[in-house]
Amino acid sequence: MISRLSRRSQQLVAAVVLSACVGVVGGGLAAWAIYARFGPVERVVTQTINVGGGGTASSAAGIGQQASPAIVEIATRSIGPQDLLGGTSGLADGFIVSSDGLVVTSIHAVHGATALNIATADGRLFPATIVRADPVHGIVALRAANAQGLTPLPFASQDPRPGDVVVAVGHSPFSPLTLSTGVVSSTGRPLALGDGEPVLADALTVDATPDPRQDGAPLLSGAGAVVGVVVDAAGSAPGVVALSGRAAADLVQSISSGSAPAPTLGAASIVVDAATAAAAGMPPGALVRTVAVGGPAAQAGLQPGDVVTSVSGTSIDSAHPFDAEALGLTPSQDVTVTFWRGGATQSVTLTVGAAGSASG
Repeated sequence: MISRLSRRSQQLVAAVVLSACVGVVGGGLAAWAIYARFGPVERVVTQTINVGGGGTASSAAGIGQQASPAIVEIATRSIGPQDLLGGTSGLADGFIVSSDGLVVTSIHAVHGATALNIATADGRLFPATIVRADPVHGIVALRAANAQGLTPLPFASQDPRPGDVVVAVGHSPFSPLTLSTGVVSSTGRPLALGDGEPVLADALTVDATPDPRQDGAPLLSGAGAVVGVVVDAAGSAPGVVALSGRAAADLVQSISSGSAPAPTLGAASIVVDAATAAAAGMPPGALVRTVAVGGPAAQAGLQPGDVVTSVSGTSIDSAHPFDAEALGLTPSQDVTVTFWRGGATQSVTLTVGAAGSASG
């Protein structure tokens, strides 16, 4: 009796194993047939973005639709029907940040403009002027003349972090909305857009396919708030590249409050502690990473790789970085900058600039 049950059990196990093998082989053959007929099959998913903080999940499409009234097209020269048919450039993206016509975009998007006009999603056209720019971060604010009742986008209260899901929402001819969704891959990085171009500070990258037509468009969080300003990096960095959303918010705040432009030294740097400095064979201080073209640091002769050790007698360290606001400086103030370069210590006079000025 026992041997008979054992034989039946063995037969049952064999049948199960055989069925499994058939399933695996059959599935593999089916998969190979699909591949051979159609090539690799892309998996398509509907992505939702967790807003967090008690909010609900939103789709990228929903975020784009909600933001669409605030997305504008900026004509940087005279545009006609033939220009649209020929695919000629001359249009850039931007986004509304105040109901009375304040618009933010990238400096790169409006570089070389011969005229500025802003077209809203509902078909209105306004002549525009540049109000203030932040060349250190590559951001500019425009004013649409006599505009009222526009729909603005809010700025995020927190900076994006690697791993956050974000959406770039743009507008291009013949396509009301263009969306690029991805995960933030890096933040706080310097960005060079090309040879001879100034190096911009605090850019971020997104693991998504870039669209050059989104130059100047907003990069939005899952809550639909601005965390960056998209720029056409043209291969300068991987994925979608955006300029600092915090810098854009500060620029808008300085305009809205009527406050004076923030002071700037026109350079980005990182403080090197004593141990790291000793290992690198240099003095502790602020290692200059980038220098804005035409800015105060450039005019004073500072270069990337210089190590600033003091400003008007104040030693540079983690509590006193090479930053105009942190050092309590004001625009037009002259300071003495002591720095180390190639084994020698030097001192120069630097005139503090204003963040919104051409030389800031």
